[in-house]
Amino acid sequence: MKEKIKDIDTLKSENKELKKEINDLKNKINLLERKNIDNNNVKDKLEMDKSMIIKENEEDMIILEIEKRMNKQIKKLKKLYQATVDGGDSKNFHLKCDNIPNTLVLIKSEGERRFGGFTTIPWKSEEEFVMDSKMTTFVFSLDTKKIYNLKSINENAVYHCINSGPCFGNGRDIALDGNPIKENTLFTNKFSFDYQEDNQPLSEYYSYNRGKVVEYEVYQILFIVKNGRIFISNK
Repeated sequence: MKEKIKDIDTLKSENKELKKEINDLKNKINLLERKNIDNNNVKDKLEMDKSMIIKENEEDMIILEIEKRMNKQIKKLKKLYQATVDGGDSKNFHLKCDNIPNTLVLIKSEGERRFGGFTTIPWKSEEEFVMDSKMTTFVFSLDTKKIYNLKSINENAVYHCINSGPCFGNGRDIALDGNPIKENTLFTNKFSFDYQEDNQPLSEYYSYNRGKVVEYEVYQILFIVKNGRIFISNK
């Protein structure tokens, strides 16, 4: 009897994994269809403003992850801020990005590491740490193609400060202070997100070993609703 129960549990687990694989495959097919939709029917076509960091089709991993967490299809990734164009100073970041929910941050460091984060929480200039009760915030590495989730709802997801650009995590797992294009004010840490024993930090600047970034960009995520309108959700 115990062996039969064990076999049933194994089948349930395998079935669960199979359903997940099928669902992921459906999402990927749907994403490809939206990216390659006929130009005469642009309503549901997925768009992304040109990035100086992300390579062709690398955004797929991030798009699928955001859509899964938000349970919504993405219409467009609209660029709000580019450090080398808009000025790398934190005040310029806040001028362009404050009070806008659903933002994606892409970063490229001096050592050619490419990483970033996504959050539904609007950026603010007032100094504070903010939690994410819905656990939608995550950080990622484009180089290793890995995504890292918050450890729990009790972890601070982002840090706000007029003297800092976008910062993720209570231990500031990603920190862009001052003007990281000109100053040694970039560092990464391992604190609020679950890195699952991954020994490679997001950037070469780990803990308090600070360095510079070559570029960083911030995108606003625009979603599709059933009637075809674009909307911005802060949920």
